[in-house]
This record gives sequence, C-alpha cells and structure tokens, in this order.
Amino acid sequence: MQSITRVSDHEIVTFQQLTAKAKAADLVLIGEVHDKPAAHELQLSIIRSLQDHKQRMAIGLEVMQSNSQQQLDNWVSGKMTEEQFQPVFAQNWTYDWRLYREIFLFARDNKIPLVALNVPRETVIKVSRQGYKALTEEERKGLSIGTNADLNNTHTEFLKRTFQPLFESVSNGRVFQYFCEAQTLRNSGMAMTVAHYVKQQPKTKMVLLTGIWHAVKNAIPEQLDRSGNKMSSVVIMPEIQEFSGGKATTDVIDYLVQLPTP
Repeated sequence: MQSITRVSDHEIVTFQQLTAKAKAADLVLIGEVHDKPAAHELQLSIIRSLQDHKQRMAIGLEVMQSNSQQQLDNWVSGKMTEEQFQPVFAQNWTYDWRLYREIFLFARDNKIPLVALNVPRETVIKVSRQGYKALTEEERKGLSIGTNADLNNTHTEFLKRTFQPLFESVSNGRVFQYFCEAQTLRNSGMAMTVAHYVKQQPKTKMVLLTGIWHAVKNAIPEQLDRSGNKMSSVVIMPEIQEFSGGKATTDVIDYLVQLPTP
C-alpha cells in the first residue's frame, strides 16, 4: 500500500496507527473493489494485525449467502477440502476464488469463524425486479430477523445522488426504487446477521469484508444503529474515484488507503 489518510484531519498515518484504531473498535469494515487483488491483500493484512488470542474475532463475508453458513462452518472446521469448497464458493459469488483464497485459508488455519452475511441471491434479484412487497411470507422468513427494505435512510439519499442518473440511462425499464430496496435489504440483512452473531457470541470483534457501498457508514453501520445494535466501528476504504481529491468525508469513511497500481 502506498499511503493511508485519516479522513478526519487528512493526515497521512502509518499502518500501525490504522490498526491501533481498528483494535479498539467492536466492528471493522474493510471495503473492497471486488476484482482488485490489492484490496484483498489489504483486508488480509488488517486481519492478521487484529488477530489476538485474548479477544474473539469473526470475519463476516458478503461473498457468502446466509443459507450457506453450514458449508462455511464445515470449511473452517476442516471438514471440507479446498477442492470441495470451491464449488460452494462459486455458487455464492461470481468473482475468482483466487482473489479471496488466502483470506479463507488464514481463517481456517487459525480457526477464525467466518460468517455468511449476504441475503440469498434469488431474494435480492426478486426485490430488485419486483420490489420488496413481492416477497412471499416464506421468502421473508428466510431473512435474518429484523431485516427490512425501508427506504427512509441516508444511504438511499446517497444512492439517488450518486447512481440514479446512470441507472436510468441503462436500466431497460427497471425501477430505481426497487434497486434501492434491494440495496437496503442487503445492508439491513447483513447488519442483522452481525447483530444476531454478536448476541450469541458476545465480546466478539467483527471484521466485515464487503463491497464499498455496503461498508460505508450510511450502509451496514447505520442499519445496526437504526435497529438499536450500536457498535463502535472503523470504516477503512481503498481509494476510488468517488473518494479521491479530498471528496472522502467522515460521515462516510474513517481511513482511505491508496493501493498500489498493477
């Protein structure tokens, strides 16, 4: 990594200063550009630095859907080989296994629990095309308790400002409101999964690895706050165009990391 900026005062800080803040937080969110290897190397570096045998830690993964938790448990416990697990990963996520492999191996080798965060894909697709109201009672029962698609949140306002013009130019008739409902559903579902896990495993530090627009403060962290599950958090992001040139603000992220170019 080339440099780390503390967004609150725009100071360049060391990796040790960054991880000291992360060690003091209950929740550490590390955003990723899914197909960028350096982003995943950053995630693993931070996870390594946070490993402390005196404090429980678990890693929450956007790449795994909640209905695959048992297979994820089997992986961590060593009941599945890499060859057996790769098809499970492919069913959950479209990006290359090799981008995430070292993180999964590190968790298994160090017995760090992995938590499947994502809402089942079929449910997300249905909401994005037909809206949350189209879900059946059975489909809603498959969501973590407390999950919602209420658009009265600051993340929806952010989506409107950032993505609505582009969405409408390429949408092929899809409804922007449904897109927002699907995003809120995912943020809320992942937040509720974190909340339920911490209730079952108190005093566990949660490290969440998700795409950038789920890790920003007005996404998963806000959904946790809205549900009454307040956790001290640190949000760490790779630098992307939307955050460059001083555009990153503390209402969105805490630390901005400039990654090496390939």
